[in-house]
Amino acid sequence: MSDLGARAAKVWKSARFRIVFWAVLTGVFLGVTGAGLPLEDILVNGRTWLRMHPSKGEIVMVLQDGKTLEELEVLDVSRANDAQVIRNLMDAGAKRVFFDRFLNDHEKTVGRDELLATFAKYRGRVFLGAMPSKDGAMGNYASVIPSRALRKDAGAVSLLALDHPFNLSTSFPFASDSPIGVIPSLSAKIADVQEGTSSVYKPDYSIDYKTIPTASYVDVLMGRFDPKSVRGRDIIIAPSAEVFHDVHTLPMQGYVPGGYFHAIAAETLKDGVPFVLGWIPPFLLALVVIVTGVGRGRVLDIYRFSGLVVVLILFPLMLEHFRVQVDVFPAIAMATVAVFRMRNLDRVEVAGETNSGSGLPSVQVLRKYDAVSSRILVALQIRNYGAIIGSFAEHVEAQVANEIVRRIRISDSEVVVYHEGGMFMWLSTIRSTFDLFENLEGLHRIVQNGIQVGGLDIDLSFNCGIDSEFDRPVSSRVASAMQSAEEAVRNDELVYKFDSRKHEAQWEISLLTQLDRAIDNGEVWVAYQPKLDVASNRVTGAEALVRWTYPERGPISPDKFIRIAEEFHRIERITRFVIDDAVRSAVELRRNGFDMTMSVNISAQLLRNPGLPGLIAEILETYGLPADKLILEITETDRLDRSSRTFQMLQKLVQSGVQLSIDDFGTGNATIDYLRYLPATEVKIDKVFIQAMEGNKEDLLLVQSIIEMAHSQDRVVVAEGVETQAALDILRTMRCDAIQGYYVSRPVPFRDLLTQIVGREPRRTG
Repeated sequence: MSDLGARAAKVWKSARFRIVFWAVLTGVFLGVTGAGLPLEDILVNGRTWLRMHPSKGEIVMVLQDGKTLEELEVLDVSRANDAQVIRNLMDAGAKRVFFDRFLNDHEKTVGRDELLATFAKYRGRVFLGAMPSKDGAMGNYASVIPSRALRKDAGAVSLLALDHPFNLSTSFPFASDSPIGVIPSLSAKIADVQEGTSSVYKPDYSIDYKTIPTASYVDVLMGRFDPKSVRGRDIIIAPSAEVFHDVHTLPMQGYVPGGYFHAIAAETLKDGVPFVLGWIPPFLLALVVIVTGVGRGRVLDIYRFSGLVVVLILFPLMLEHFRVQVDVFPAIAMATVAVFRMRNLDRVEVAGETNSGSGLPSVQVLRKYDAVSSRILVALQIRNYGAIIGSFAEHVEAQVANEIVRRIRISDSEVVVYHEGGMFMWLSTIRSTFDLFENLEGLHRIVQNGIQVGGLDIDLSFNCGIDSEFDRPVSSRVASAMQSAEEAVRNDELVYKFDSRKHEAQWEISLLTQLDRAIDNGEVWVAYQPKLDVASNRVTGAEALVRWTYPERGPISPDKFIRIAEEFHRIERITRFVIDDAVRSAVELRRNGFDMTMSVNISAQLLRNPGLPGLIAEILETYGLPADKLILEITETDRLDRSSRTFQMLQKLVQSGVQLSIDDFGTGNATIDYLRYLPATEVKIDKVFIQAMEGNKEDLLLVQSIIEMAHSQDRVVVAEGVETQAALDILRTMRCDAIQGYYVSRPVPFRDLLTQIVGREPRRTG
């Protein structure tokens, strides 16, 4: 059972599985509840317009129109008029006559006896309409029926109809309950179809009502009509003058007398009772298309796009020719949700796995490569890469990177080269370590001759690290190879081979044994990078960043000692030190008149420590800082565990008053789902997108998309890595809330931060 739970948890962690899950849930909800009926009607009406065709002419309309009332000089026709019209129609050979209106009956009504005699003469061939009650009673019940005298020789038919929301369409029952029992609907009686009162159907509104044979009531009354036009046909006598108020919206055809609805409904049933297939078949077909396209870039490829067009447009259009009705809106809703979110996830993943400067795959791809590989992993560190790129006024990073890749592939062809800063990595096709060493020496000699970019010769200097421990996943070997390249730089060696038995243990144990001492003697310190509010152009917060300046080796990368501290469960001491310094600094800022928030990065590992809320509360109480002035940044690349324990920890932190921020959004394993999953108030867009958006339209659109989505979730958006006025201007137009980066300030000691703030803006009392 535990294995099943673990597998289920692993499946649920897949962003694409969750996208399909929520898309399916959306479609099922719409299908089961019918909440999408108005939109379904719009789709049906669109197909109705495409299928518009003439009537077969088997039913004739006789309209009590304005012409009739004017010529007879009455407000309504009399029972004697009705009797004469029936006789004229029957004498001309009409099959049956149906009244699409209720006929009042009083013993003193003029012409009543004549009408009853006519009914008796044509017994069983005249049918009178039954209506719902005027008090607005709901349901399929025709409570207002013809009198007993009228029903003696004439039948009763239901005129009830079911109007859809917003009058976008109308359905009809096959029969209705009434005080005299079940009576057929007018259309069902014409078509001689017998069904129960629980069934309704939607007529084929693609029948052009203008092609239904029509005559004026007064012309039939006066005998001014061609007998051939009614011979052998069913006749519907219906009001059409405005005085009768029986005009309704016929889908795609405008306002028409209500009788035409019954005529179209009857012709539909005469062709065969429509078969309602429902929403499930097209939903399942669309689901197959979506599920087979969950891979990156596949959800809207040419095959699946064509499949969706067939399922959602051509499939229902074709079925309607065979009187089969389907509901496709649940399938469309599911496909829309899935396609939109997967396409957005594609953009986020591609952007996060592509180096914006060079266009090469990012090293982040290797960090996600959890499979093992029998190839040697090579990390090539260009020692003067930053200086080279910075020395050119124009953007030449892509040209430099391409020249480096071209030279790598001279003897190690067809390899995929991954790029991050001055680091280039690849899984070599050369199997022998000795041969690879010789290959790298040859590459070094080639590169020593320099490369030419923009007409200028550039001198390159590099060192390499390699990892050949094939039993570990590639993702865990990336850091080893990069660390070995750094070791080669420090030792001035061309190539350094990673050896976990000697190098890793010695170096990490050395760092761990010195960490506490380094904190105590000031080697470990906290730098602060201000956050600028875009709207007010004022510094409203700062991020506390831990630094370690080693006496002999100089600065040690935070990524290195933080990773080691996490692996050996020593991260709590560093975090306590940083939070303590950050809270103390925030209080000092308040004493100087600056009421600002202070952000601190929190390891995902520490979120599983039950003592974290107490640690934070103790420090806040010691210095007297309000809890909402402390922001804890959770980095999405930490593969945050979705266990209930972790989630409860986040809830406790939020309940204690501190704020949460999603750091480096877009580059790691998290997706848009993080916006809902984490109870965060802030989203920080990773600098890789911000720094690329000025020259890359896709990154620009991605940043805008992230800002809009975050704002839709009521999150504050902070852009990291802002280095230029142009970037700030772009972000301002996108309504980004705050920025952080070298344009505002590099991370600096607290005293320098205070000096900057004092010089930049007036004091505000906390």
